[in-house]
Amino acid sequence: MLLKNLKSLSILLGMKCNCKCPHCFYFPKKNNYAPIDPGMLDDALKSISGEHNIASVNFAGGEPFYYFDTMIECMERLKKNGIYFFSLSTNAGWAANIHEVEKKLSILVRHGLGAMWVSADSFHQQGVPLQNVMNIINAGEAMRNMGAQLSISIVSTYLGYFTYDCSMNRKTSEIRRQVWDANIYPIETFVNAHGRGAFLIPKELCINKKLDRKCWEVKMGMLHPGGPSMVSMDPSGYVDGCFGVSLGNLKKNSLMDIFRRYFNKPGPIVKILRETGALGLKKFAEKRGFHPEDGYFDECHLCHITRNYLKKNCREEFEEFLKPQFCYPPVEDNKVHAFADWNREKN
Repeated sequence: MLLKNLKSLSILLGMKCNCKCPHCFYFPKKNNYAPIDPGMLDDALKSISGEHNIASVNFAGGEPFYYFDTMIECMERLKKNGIYFFSLSTNAGWAANIHEVEKKLSILVRHGLGAMWVSADSFHQQGVPLQNVMNIINAGEAMRNMGAQLSISIVSTYLGYFTYDCSMNRKTSEIRRQVWDANIYPIETFVNAHGRGAFLIPKELCINKKLDRKCWEVKMGMLHPGGPSMVSMDPSGYVDGCFGVSLGNLKKNSLMDIFRRYFNKPGPIVKILRETGALGLKKFAEKRGFHPEDGYFDECHLCHITRNYLKKNCREEFEEFLKPQFCYPPVEDNKVHAFADWNREKN
């Protein structure tokens, strides 16, 4: 079995979102909100039939509930390919009416939804009332009391570490306490140093210097030499081994051909990351004029800042391998820096 390590997929249904979170991985600069083609997904899975161990699929975006009908169709296509467990990540912007929540969750559970990850923190509550999150919690509890097998997890994202004291984190802690009072333990996570998030990390937390872990050690199984444990697919056809590390495009090649390339001719970015990790990529970029900082938040932070440099300054050489474009915001993104300045002033 060629893809024995491949156990899950992340499917970006579309990029439309009701939130404009400054830490978001993705940065679509054009209003191209077309949904993913379920037929493309179907063809991709048929091309690797019998060669993988995919047991679960997570739907994300954008906000997946803008693409409700597409999500249902994707579930049906996936089940025909032997995949029966689904989860989704949502910001709850759609959940203002509890009766609508109950209706949509019932439909999704009938089609195989087993888990939901709901955001509740200072980033998302700038645009989504916390009551929407509570509506999902209450609807999920009612469904479980009726025998539905649906797990709902509330996820709170902190800037840096959850013990890092700043105004955003204090607000997130307040939101978590309200969720806790609803008898749900909210999981804490932190801003990942991908996309715009790479430029939000406070300087005083960029102290790590060793940074010698490989990708599959930082994010378990990602870009593993024996094959990735998870890949993502987006509406434009890109298959990503990690955010902004394209393995290929389904509109040009079959998924099996993309994986054969991964093992045999992965291209310079994947090859360096697999063999020497973020430190190796840093040394590679230094030969092309990159000037690294003394320390970084983690290996992912170093990797993304380095790749952002290569994409901006060595476009002709690496354009093919540093996609999709919406994973690479411009360094001078004023909204990100304005947010960072605002947060420092509020500390």
